[in-house]
Amino acid sequence: MKMGFFVGFAALLAGSSASVVRAEDAAGLAAVPLVVSVTAGTGGGPWRLRVENTGDVPVRIAADPRLLVLDVTPPVGFVDPTVKAKRTAKVQEPQPVRCVLPDDARPSTDEGRDLVVPSKRSWSTNVDPLFYCFGARERAMLVSGATVTAHFGWPAPLVKANARTKPVVVAPPFVAAPVGAATGKIAPAKALAAGPVTLTESVAPSSPAARAPASLVVSMPDALDVARGNEISSTVTVVNEGDKAAVFLLRAEMFRFTVAGPAGSVACGTTRAVDAPIRELYSTVAPKGRASIGVLVNALCPSDTFDEPGIYRVTATLDTSAASGRSIGLKTWDGEAKARSAMLLRVRSSRRPPTSTTRPALD
Repeated sequence: MKMGFFVGFAALLAGSSASVVRAEDAAGLAAVPLVVSVTAGTGGGPWRLRVENTGDVPVRIAADPRLLVLDVTPPVGFVDPTVKAKRTAKVQEPQPVRCVLPDDARPSTDEGRDLVVPSKRSWSTNVDPLFYCFGARERAMLVSGATVTAHFGWPAPLVKANARTKPVVVAPPFVAAPVGAATGKIAPAKALAAGPVTLTESVAPSSPAARAPASLVVSMPDALDVARGNEISSTVTVVNEGDKAAVFLLRAEMFRFTVAGPAGSVACGTTRAVDAPIRELYSTVAPKGRASIGVLVNALCPSDTFDEPGIYRVTATLDTSAASGRSIGLKTWDGEAKARSAMLLRVRSSRRPPTSTTRPALD
């Protein structure tokens, strides 16, 4: 993310001072009568982004949730688990973080998802805060007691204010603009700000699975960020927590995945049988040892599993129940071992062009 974005956005949302004004205010028109709000979900549910027209004239908005920006301030006394504090250093309160999508995931135009919101009507959509607060530090800040302030839109240019300041024509894109009866009465807006909200519960990346009795433990990276869902390669690690060596077939097709995404849950992969086992293909992992393998996750899933941008929770299961080596005299570990936690996967952009079914609609 470019530093200019943060500076411009911060200056815009902090309001004007004696020497600087927002460009869209220079024309002397009224501000758009829109109220933005974000309501945090409970029990791990999605958050709700809402834009309401409280005025008497219609307003066109860019109804695109990718324009959302979240400023997160942790509660007093919060200890950032991602920072290793020095014993001799004074403990400092963590600073607020800004959660914003990378440039390649944010829209560059206000066309395509534009929606006219009549007077006293609104538009709303579900959002996953982890889609925006994806970094380890940002995720860690989403705890009970944290304050979240939402912004919606693009940063606006700033102009020097003086006696000779002339009205400035602000160039698109606009998050809100007048239409119909509102033309000539209200000014277009580059960004809108919501009031702060305090989280009543923490946002957990995923629910931990029940501890399996198997001696083998499966894990994946905590998080993976990809531009699109067409090449999702991840490392899967198997740790032998038993007190004896484990012999098993370590191949990509021995893994199954459960994917929970924006459209629901999907099962990927099936139990693979080995009819003619070969001794050389089996791996031996010593007690407390580990072995890793790269897996192309999307190759095991239905072709449209990762088409849409959003947060996906991917849980791996090693299944060697049909890959026994006992027919060739090899004592193997034959069973299932499921990961204790899911990998958080962010897909930033859609694989397919938008269709009419993805057009925003009024509440």
